[in-house]
Amino acid sequence: MSKERHSEEQDSFTLFQRLLSSRLITGAGMHLSKHVPPSIGHAVGGLIAGAINWLKPDVYWIVLANLRQVVGEQADERRLHQLVRQVFHNTARNNYDLWHLVSRGQEAIKRAVHLPSGVWSHLNQARQRGRGTVIVGTHTGNFDLGVLALAAHGLKIQVLGLADPPGGGFDLMDRMRARMGVHLTSINVGALREAINRLRAGGVVLTGVDRPVNDKGPWVEFFGHPAPLPTGPVRLALKTNAIILVGGAYRDAQVGTVVRFSPPLEMMRVGTSQENLRFNLRRVTARLEEMIRPFPAQWGMFVPVWPDKRP
Repeated sequence: MSKERHSEEQDSFTLFQRLLSSRLITGAGMHLSKHVPPSIGHAVGGLIAGAINWLKPDVYWIVLANLRQVVGEQADERRLHQLVRQVFHNTARNNYDLWHLVSRGQEAIKRAVHLPSGVWSHLNQARQRGRGTVIVGTHTGNFDLGVLALAAHGLKIQVLGLADPPGGGFDLMDRMRARMGVHLTSINVGALREAINRLRAGGVVLTGVDRPVNDKGPWVEFFGHPAPLPTGPVRLALKTNAIILVGGAYRDAQVGTVVRFSPPLEMMRVGTSQENLRFNLRRVTARLEEMIRPFPAQWGMFVPVWPDKRP
């Protein structure tokens, strides 16, 4: 991949984000998380999150603008800032838990993540129909841990990642996912061809869908305002007659990380290819809203979802 493409992806991050996602910081976090117990790991994560909340760098205001759209323009400013602080605390804790559990292997991950029966029943519905499944995920809770738990339980998944991953700490994270049995492919012609063949054979493809990819459109309504969200998952489902499952994770105070799936979405044909795309994309974003709205402080989205509302 060219340096220009890497630079283009990096430009979507603030200077502070590039620092936190650097190879040095990510590698240090992974290494320390292997060797310190949860009490210390969570405490250190809390200190880092507290520093971010005190400094209020650009990414703080990006998260606030995103959450304002989720909870409503009329939201109390004090509550909004409280939610943002919780987002950074939750993210720090999730990173420690992820890296700590990965260092202890798949059995530790399986014990730490609760997969309700509905997760498997929704997946089995697609299998019984001989159809492929596109899982579109939200960046809620410890979503990476949820994906690793599915892989640890034997689910064969192709994960479609960023087309132009920024490198640095992202490379370390991708290698970690691969070591834990996740088949990760950056979006390109070859990866899309593989995904199409997999879905036509009744397999499973997973990708995030709540992170904007560009501002060129088509834009889709999301929490009452247009956003440039990815259209690829819906295009794949329409092309291969696959079923879409909207999935996410959240932290439960009693159970820990819980993975949830919405009921299966059959793609509907309502007109032209563009009309089909827009109609089904909006059905997907409606399910995304149902995943995010109950847990706004667990939505770790650090890039502007609504570019025209960027602070």
